[in-house]
Order: sequence, then C-alpha cells, then structure tokens
Amino acid sequence: MFCGLDLGTTNIKALLADEAGQVVARSSSPVSIRHTPDGGVEQDIDEIWSATLTALNQLGNAEQRSAVRAIGISSQGGAMQITDADGKPVGPVIGWLDGRGGKYDAELTGRLGREWFVQHTGHARSCLCLGQLLRLRNEAPELLAPPNHVGFVGDTIVSRLCGRAAHDATSLSIAWLYNPSLRDADPDVLGLPGVEAEQLPALLPVSESASGLLEDVAQQTRLPGGIPVSPAVHDQYAAAVGCGSVHAGDVMFGAGTAWVLLATTDSLAPPVRNQAFVCTHVVDELYGQMLSMVNGGSAFSWVVETLGLSGKSSGELDAMMAHVPAGCDGLRCVPTLSVGAGAAGGGSLAGVRLSHTGAHVLRAFAEGLACELARHLSFLTAASLSVNRLVMTGGAAASSVTPQIVADMTGLPISCCTETDTSAFGATVIARGLVETERNLATLSEQAAPAGRQHRPGRDRTVYEPMVAEYLARRGD
Repeated sequence: MFCGLDLGTTNIKALLADEAGQVVARSSSPVSIRHTPDGGVEQDIDEIWSATLTALNQLGNAEQRSAVRAIGISSQGGAMQITDADGKPVGPVIGWLDGRGGKYDAELTGRLGREWFVQHTGHARSCLCLGQLLRLRNEAPELLAPPNHVGFVGDTIVSRLCGRAAHDATSLSIAWLYNPSLRDADPDVLGLPGVEAEQLPALLPVSESASGLLEDVAQQTRLPGGIPVSPAVHDQYAAAVGCGSVHAGDVMFGAGTAWVLLATTDSLAPPVRNQAFVCTHVVDELYGQMLSMVNGGSAFSWVVETLGLSGKSSGELDAMMAHVPAGCDGLRCVPTLSVGAGAAGGGSLAGVRLSHTGAHVLRAFAEGLACELARHLSFLTAASLSVNRLVMTGGAAASSVTPQIVADMTGLPISCCTETDTSAFGATVIARGLVETERNLATLSEQAAPAGRQHRPGRDRTVYEPMVAEYLARRGD
C-alpha cells in the first residue's frame, strides 16, 4: 500500500493505493480560512495538522494502514509559515490568496523589471511569498531574523510527520525564491528581504525521502513507523504525476473552478506570459510552464445559476448542449468573467437572436472556454514549445460533451482522467517512487495513471477552426 496526502487550501485529502495502482480507500478533513480586515488570508497550521491526522485515521482500516510502505505529500503552493528554531509556528499561515504583499510585489517588479525576474526566478514578476517577505521585513522584521525559519504548509507538515522540514523545487519556485537555472534558492532574491538560505526547508528531489515516519505519529495513525515520507510537492505537479502528464508536449489542464494549464517541456524557456509560472518538473530533465485562465468552471457555474438550471444534473446539462449544433447557430461567447464591478476585462455574448435558447447559451460558454484554452495554448506554440496532447482533469473531464468540444476546438487529442483526487493520487505515485527506486517517476506515473476516456478531433473541427481564429483576433493577443 502507498499513502498520498494532498494538503489543500480548504481540505486535507488522503488516498490509499495498492501495488497495482488501484485506490482502495480515501478520506478528507476540512480546514478553515480566516480573512482579516486589511486583506489578509490566514490559516492555522495546528488546525491543518489536526485535519491531517484525522484524514489519516479515517483512511481505510487499521490493517490497510499497517501495510503502507511510504507516504507522498502534495501541497497547496505559496502558503507561508514562519517557525522558530524548534519548529513551532510563529504567527499564522499566510495564505497564497493573501493580498497584503501586493504593493510590495508591484514596487519590486517596477524597480527590477521582467528580465531580472526571468533570470533569477524563471518568472516575469514578483508575486506571492516574495512580496509577503518584504512586507514582514517592513512591518515585523524580528519574524525573519534567525534562528526563525521561513517555511510553507507542505514542508511544515512533513516536519511533523518525520522530523525534517523538506520540500522540492516546485514548492520553493511558487514561493518565488527558486532559480531553475541554478536549481537552488537564488541568493540575490533571498537578499531582497534579508533571508538566509539556512532559514529555508531542505530542498530535495522527489525521489529522496525527507526521513522516516516518527514513532509517535505512527502510534496515532496506525501507520508503520519509519516508513519514508516524501518532501512536499506543489499540488499541480503532483496532479501531473497522478494523471500521466509527464512527457514533453503533454499539457495537463485542470478543468475545475479555474482552468489551469501545466505544460511539460524538455527545455527551460522564459515564461510565455507574465503570469506564467516556470519551474523544473518533478520528472528529471523536464520543465513546466503553468498558466491560469483565471476562471473556467466558475464561469460555467455562473451561467447555469443565472439560467435557473442549478437543479439540473451534469448529465442533463450535457444533453442540452448535445442538442445544439457546433457553433451555436452564430452565438459567440468570450467567457472571461471578472469579479467586482471595477474589475478589468469581462465576458460577453455576441450574435444573440430570438431563436437562441438556454441550451445555446450553455454551449456557447463551453465553446468560449475552449476558445480561451486554445488562446492559452497559442502562447506556448508561439514560444516554440511543443503541444502534442491534452490531459484533462477536474469536474468538466467527466462531461460527455465538453472534452469533445475542446478536442475539436484545439485540434488535439485529449485524455480525460477519471480520478477525481488527482493530486492525492499523484502523491501515492511519488510515495511508490521512494520505495521502487530502480524505476523512474515517469514510468511509474504512466503505469499508475487511471485509464481515461480518449477524444480525438472530429467533424466539428471544420466549424471550430475559423471560430478560434475569429476569437484570437477579437482578443487581440
């Protein structure tokens, strides 16, 4: 048995997978988020730890847990936790959604510029933990002084499991402290907030165990003491391992609340957009470019609710869309919905006629999202990065209509992953890699990835190809 933990923002998920890669048990435990009046988003690491223990104790039965050979860790990225010399928390977790570092990020980006950040971090701007560290240096400098440590949710939980705070490059990179060219923390970046490299968690490859499970944790959870625990891995990269998106030219896209793309490349390239997140991949000799479409499922949920269709099942919504022809009889959608009246951008519907129905609007949003996905893929191809295959995860992957729309719109084959807890499942594969050291992670990922539905471009490609060209021209980039 192999155990995978996914330390999400709102839920801790745990999975047990057997030697054949079959999930035999799963559990979850919620964690809360606290919003502060000044724009802060905070969490309690002790609550996260308690939820982790709960998820482990509810995972299968004691006999199954006693057969676990290793534990893999997936974690939310960019959620920072300061600890003292003994590993005790100093203040709350500063969540990745926390906006208080924004003005520091903006100032630093304006002062140092895109090329400096590309050279030192692989990213095009300052963001997330770097801005927060600058804020803390200004507001509470004693927090960043040695012997305190600058850690993150994932490595902090790893330390409580096995006694050693450890994470991998994907975790440090999304904290904006990692240089993919150096494959280490960037000294010039650390110098900006005055943090020393020794204050950071151990930086390990995913193939190396952080340490063995502590005996007191083993007694609490009925897991075997001493089994290897992986370093913490960013959840999107864990998901890529879980769905088999581990070869150059693969693009995983999570079709959840926000559609997020993770493109696997065989070379280190500058970010294709200022918002792209570039890092070494968990698979040796590969790299990743992550892009968020900002919304996705959120836009589709909005139109479902607005049309009064919230009581419909996903199958009924699919049936409605299936009865509308490709192209929606001329109805076009730009699904870039924004939050708040003053937010930039915004979506639109064009070509509306009295003959259009609610089903037309539903399908127009699905087609619009597929056009927006094609636009993001064009950023990759314009940078000469290969895009050969799409691997779809998340809620929309279960649709009988949307994946085919995406295949026809992009002209690419799609594999729909059937595992719903992809990051936690990827963590089980990472755990297996700690034990089966003679096999590389890509091979383990391919063998373990659940068989999914395959979709190839079909006859509607001729309808959608000019639509994409029209959409790209309208968007102007």
